[in-house]
Amino acid sequence: MINIQTLLKRYPKFPSDVPLDLPHQSSLSPEDLHFLIYIPWRDDYINFVPVKYQDFYLEMLPYLSARTTDVYTAVCLQYLKEFIEKSRVLGEKVQQDVIAYALILHDSGWSQMSEEEVAMSLGVTGLALNEKAMGPKEKHAVLGEKIARQVYTEKQVQLGLNDEEIKLICRAILYHDKPEEVAGAEYEMPLEVQLLVDLDHIWSFTHFNFWQDTLRKGVPPSDYIENLKRDLNSYFVTTIGKEKAKEMLAEREREVALIGL
Repeated sequence: MINIQTLLKRYPKFPSDVPLDLPHQSSLSPEDLHFLIYIPWRDDYINFVPVKYQDFYLEMLPYLSARTTDVYTAVCLQYLKEFIEKSRVLGEKVQQDVIAYALILHDSGWSQMSEEEVAMSLGVTGLALNEKAMGPKEKHAVLGEKIARQVYTEKQVQLGLNDEEIKLICRAILYHDKPEEVAGAEYEMPLEVQLLVDLDHIWSFTHFNFWQDTLRKGVPPSDYIENLKRDLNSYFVTTIGKEKAKEMLAEREREVALIGL
């Protein structure tokens, strides 16, 4: 069975601070196994999560084991305060708890899906989905909405959520991978939905995910930079998200130039 060291031989200068692993057992063929590369969870990653949500986040880890979702959502939660503060500077009112709880379980649907479906969802060279990836992406959002509705209904009193907030959380999860529908909705989507889309998608521009995806998607770093540039504007809904992604992409460009890949 292929191991991570074999894959890393493609890039001898691969950043050492991006720990990667592969499932020790898998039903996928060796040529497709790179789609299942993931960043193993470490206990200190909980520090990315705002303190208010840490206990709940740890409780939800069983729903977040697939597709690096555990590390992914923790990392994205560190940008929650920044996105909300920038929204408020623009005079917008936004419900922090709705966004936080939606973000924590937005990708929980992957925990109910097969390795083959996870691999299909990652068979793209940039951010835009192809036909093969579309089915699993839509399915995981539906399953995630179902999980979130059950969890938040059961924990409604504990978390201090009302019925309308749960409804908005579920709506955000259902639409989180459809920026084109959120941006082009006949009636403007609530800001909480828009910010969830962008907080979710900012992951693609982080140091962790950029380098992980060069291996997972099999795209050379310099090419992946160009693919992210091409897809950026259509991948985000808010100006806040687009500007943050551009800032982070510039950081990735400097990393690629420094490493010389």
